[in-house]
Amino acid sequence: MSPCAYQLKKPHGLMYFQYFRGVQVTLSRLVRAITTFETNNSYYLFSNNTEMGPSRVSTVTPPFEDPCIIFKPLTTRGGAERYMASVAAALDAPLYTPYQTVSIDEHIDVIEFRDRDLSIRLIDHISTATANLLELENFEVPEKHDAVITSGGATKAVIHHPDQRRYHVLQMPPRWLYDLGPGKYAKTPPLFRGVKRMLQSYLRVHDRTTTMQIDDFVVPSEVIGRRLGTYYNREPSAVIYPPVDIDSYHHGSQEEFLLAIGRLSPEKRMDELVRTLNDTKYQIKIAGDGPERQELERIASDNVELLGYVTEEEKRDLLAHCDALVFNSDREAFGIVPIEAMASGKPVVGVNEGFTRFQIEPGRNGVVYERGSENFVSAVEKMYTTDWEPDEIQQTAQKYSAARFEEDWRLLLSEE
Repeated sequence: MSPCAYQLKKPHGLMYFQYFRGVQVTLSRLVRAITTFETNNSYYLFSNNTEMGPSRVSTVTPPFEDPCIIFKPLTTRGGAERYMASVAAALDAPLYTPYQTVSIDEHIDVIEFRDRDLSIRLIDHISTATANLLELENFEVPEKHDAVITSGGATKAVIHHPDQRRYHVLQMPPRWLYDLGPGKYAKTPPLFRGVKRMLQSYLRVHDRTTTMQIDDFVVPSEVIGRRLGTYYNREPSAVIYPPVDIDSYHHGSQEEFLLAIGRLSPEKRMDELVRTLNDTKYQIKIAGDGPERQELERIASDNVELLGYVTEEEKRDLLAHCDALVFNSDREAFGIVPIEAMASGKPVVGVNEGFTRFQIEPGRNGVVYERGSENFVSAVEKMYTTDWEPDEIQQTAQKYSAARFEEDWRLLLSEE
């Protein structure tokens, strides 16, 4: 083991001093931020004013010719990563990130700027969120860019220059600070519970103060737009849906099975589908992997087939030949899979929650239902008794196309 690794595991007195000095600096910044926030007459952190605030009035106006993107650490290939990679490609913009462990697109210029000093590395062992915040807050944005687009994690804290227009793509407010925050540390040992709750409270206040420097918020769906209003008292300047390569999907003959696609995790509610359809006349195939796979395999009856991970080609083939897609995800913020089903000319049986309720046009491209086993079975029966027009279903997917996505982003940065 290297001396550096040993020191990180067993900090000595000097490192403790550096850590607490870092915490002191962070808290001082928070106090200054709160003071600034309370004296700003345009925004109120603790006021009773319920009127939603518009975008800031910026003197820096489009068109912009040299935008850049600043993103959280690239460690996965999730929906947020694909969205921002598509923005970078559409605008031919470089993407700055603290560090990268996965590749997202070889045609995108990814620039890493990680330069953690000892205190930040030590803080990372206590709170990764705090370490990322400090790292992003101290990133020196190149002045050559006329527009700065941030997204992910604590990137709202990035400080841009006064002559740059600031956009922020809000994928989701940090749920551990807001709707999932209360009670998060209820099972934490008492010695650490109070410290974690205090840090959570400080970071929540800091998170809200960072919205002051954002000129324009862009959201990927109306559902996120509502969360923007609820937690930040701001309105989006634009709603730009994630791009879907709809032309790569095709319609095929029905092969008498329902299809569900998604990660096998609690928020996708696959267990509800399995328990409801067990031992019924309906055949269902479930594509995806995750922590609930073993439990689902244990409870599934013969008419339920768990396929595990499938390739993109296999997914397209399944969508082309299924009878319908069933989508039971809990309050999905967007949901790419229903759009892929529509691009395949197949109806969607979806729960009347989250963005799913906006995607489905009852009778035209699917059926919606209120959560519950009986309601779900009734919706499936209704789907099977409805005459669907594949061409019309495919038409409803056009507004989510990659071409529309690129056009919307270019228009946003070219017109005031």
